[in-house]
Amino acid sequence: MPQLPKPKIRAATVRSALGNPIPPPTPRMRVQTSGSAPKGSDRGIDPAEMKARRRKFLITAGGLYGTFLVGAYYWISYVVAQGGPYEEAKPRDTTQTYEELAKQYDRIIGRDELFMGLSFWRKDVAKQAMGDVLEVSCGTGRNISYLNIPAVKSITFVDASEQMIEQTKEKFKDRYPKYQNAQFLAKKVEDLPLDKKYDTVFETFGLCSHEDPIYVLMHLQDLLKPGGKIVLLEHGRGTWDFVNRILDKSAASRAEVFGCRWNLDIGEIVRKSGLVIDKESRSHFGTTWTIIAHRAGDVISPEPKKRFFIW
Repeated sequence: MPQLPKPKIRAATVRSALGNPIPPPTPRMRVQTSGSAPKGSDRGIDPAEMKARRRKFLITAGGLYGTFLVGAYYWISYVVAQGGPYEEAKPRDTTQTYEELAKQYDRIIGRDELFMGLSFWRKDVAKQAMGDVLEVSCGTGRNISYLNIPAVKSITFVDASEQMIEQTKEKFKDRYPKYQNAQFLAKKVEDLPLDKKYDTVFETFGLCSHEDPIYVLMHLQDLLKPGGKIVLLEHGRGTWDFVNRILDKSAASRAEVFGCRWNLDIGEIVRKSGLVIDKESRSHFGTTWTIIAHRAGDVISPEPKKRFFIW
C-alpha cells in the first residue's frame, strides 16, 4: 500500500499542549548559538572603543590622584605651616597626647590614609609577621585586619597609651574570638622586659612618636630571636627638597597636635641603631619608608616574596 505524504504543518497552526497557538519565530526571538555577542555590542559601542575609554579613564584618574597628592602637600604648606618660621619639633613623651586622641584617632587618621592608599602598605607589612610576633606602638589596632593569623604563633601588642591598647584589644577579640595566644600591654617600648624573644617585631608609623627612636630600635634588637627580623612602615623625610621644606616648616605644629615628628630621617635612625637593612623602599615622594632589617651578626632567612606596591 503506497504511503501517503505527511501533511504540512503551518507554523501558524502549531499549538502548545494547552491548545494555545504558538507564533512562528521572529528574528528577535531567535537564539544566537554561534557565540555570544561581543562585549559592548548590545549598547552599540565597539569593543575597541570601550577599551580605549577604560584606558583614558585610568590615565585621567591617575593624573587626578597625582595632582591631588601634590596639592595636598602644598595645602599643608599654605594652611598648616603659616604659624611662622621653622621651629624644630622637640623630642618629648607623647603618651598623654595619644590618650586624648584615642577615641577620635581612627576617624582623623583614616581620612588621611584613605587618600594616600596606605592600606596597601599596612597589609604588606602585616603579612611579614610570622611566628612569635611583637607589634610596638600598635595604636588602635589598625593592622589587625591585615594579619596572616594562621602564620602567627603568638602576638603581643604594646602601646604606651592605655586608651589605645584597649581599642586594640577590643578589635582583635572581635575579629579573632577563638585566638588564645594574644597579649596586650600598656607599656613604653623601652620598658619591655627581655625575658621573651620574638621572630618578628614590627611597627607602623611609630618611630616618629618615640622620644628616642634610636634607643627604641636598639632595645627591640635585644627582643629578637636569632635570625629574627624588624619590619617598619614609617613616615619621614622625603626625596624632594620642596616636600622636606613643607615637612620642616610644619613639624612643630604637627608634633604638638599629633605627637609625631614627621620630618625625621628614618634611614639614618635605623642605621645608627646598628640594624642591618635587608630591604628599603620609599613612596609618596619618598616620605613613606618601608624597611626590613635584622640584627648585625645574625643569619637571616631567605628574603620575602616581592610585593607589587612596595618592593
